[in-house]
Amino acid sequence: MQTSSRTFLTLRDGSVVYVRALGRGDRAGLASAVMSLSEESRYLRFASSKPSLSPRELDFLVSVDHHGHEALLAVDPVSHRGIAIVRYVQVTGEPGVVEIAATVIDEWQGRGLGGAMIALLADRAREEGHRVMRASVLAANSRSIAMLRRGGFVALRGSGSMREYERPLSR
Repeated sequence: MQTSSRTFLTLRDGSVVYVRALGRGDRAGLASAVMSLSEESRYLRFASSKPSLSPRELDFLVSVDHHGHEALLAVDPVSHRGIAIVRYVQVTGEPGVVEIAATVIDEWQGRGLGGAMIALLADRAREEGHRVMRASVLAANSRSIAMLRRGGFVALRGSGSMREYERPLSR
C-alpha cells in the first residue's frame, strides 16, 4: 500500500471498509475514537485505565514517517468514521524489528478487521525492509492473542500480566 492509496477489505460478515495511511489531519478523529472505546477495550489496548490520549501521545501517534513508524486507518465508507488503526514503530537498538499495536472500535470487533489490517501492516513493514514484527499483549486479552496466533505470531516470553509475541516477515 502506498501512503496515498486506499485498499478495500471485505470482512467475514461481508462488510467492506477501506484502509489508508494515517496522517496528521486524523488527530481529532483518533482522539474521538479512543474516547468512544468501552472502558474494557481501552484497558485491554493500553494495559491501564485510559479515558483519553494526552496531546503529547496524540502528537506521537500521528507523526508517522512511513518507514520506522507507520500507521494504517480503516474507515467505514458509509459514516466515513475511522473504525480501526494498526501501527508499527521501529524498536530502538534492534534494526529490522518493529513493535505493533492494533485497535478496533467496539462495534467492529469480531469481524476479522484487526487480523486483516495486521496483514496489511506486515506487507508495509516488509516493503520498508523490516524483518520481524513484535507485539506485547495483556495476558487477559484472549481475543487479541487468538488474532495474533491466527496471523502467524508465536509466543516469546511473558510473565505477570503481559505476554510478548513475534512474527518473522519472510520475503
